[in-house]
Amino acid sequence: CYNKKAHGAEDLTKAFAKSCNSAFATIGLSLDESAFKSTCEELLFNTELPSPLTYSKSSFSLKTDATPAEQMMTAIGQGETLVSPLHMALIAGTIANDGVLMKPYLLEEVRSAKGATVKTFDTEEYGSLMTADEAAALTEYMKAVVEGGTGSKLKDLGFETAGKTGTAEYTSDKSKSHAWFVGFAPADNPQIAVAVYVEHGDTGGFFSNVAKDILEYYFESQDQAQEVEPENALLVD
Repeated sequence: CYNKKAHGAEDLTKAFAKSCNSAFATIGLSLDESAFKSTCEELLFNTELPSPLTYSKSSFSLKTDATPAEQMMTAIGQGETLVSPLHMALIAGTIANDGVLMKPYLLEEVRSAKGATVKTFDTEEYGSLMTADEAAALTEYMKAVVEGGTGSKLKDLGFETAGKTGTAEYTSDKSKSHAWFVGFAPADNPQIAVAVYVEHGDTGGFFSNVAKDILEYYFESQDQAQEVEPENALLVD
């Protein structure tokens, strides 16, 4: 795998935690192409996202007569697969929310100059993208990434994080890649989901420290807001 490192014998949790290409390429060879594509489309590939934001549509393409090389490349997230950061943030949020995707929105509320609430915006479900059991299993895999895998920079933050790193090659030059990290925290009582994408950023494990800064800032802000007296809350804003 990365840096020509051999992981040795692994179970699925360890393969996920270490982002082992060899393991998932092997799994890819055993998958039915049609079923694989159907699962990805259930996760909103090849379709519009329920979002008011501008985004690029994620695409998944694997033909029924795909070569073994195409199957393996697709199974590790390469090949013709394309994803947007917004889509990956929604998937992370879905896993955190027991498999239910919530429609993203831009404003929680509108206040007047005097601090009176003028309008509020309610959360709305899009629907279930996976079962609660599937979301729970993925959460455990993602916790393993941070606990002892490629996302270990997020360990020991004072709260448990679930995440997944990614390294996406975009050219035939194997030394060049985009860096990804998606995740949520706290792992067992989620409040925030993130997707970090750094162009030409080398490996996802290296840039998980960007996610670390975001998460630390978020929870520090939450703590500060709780310390402020209610009548002074508007001043903090």
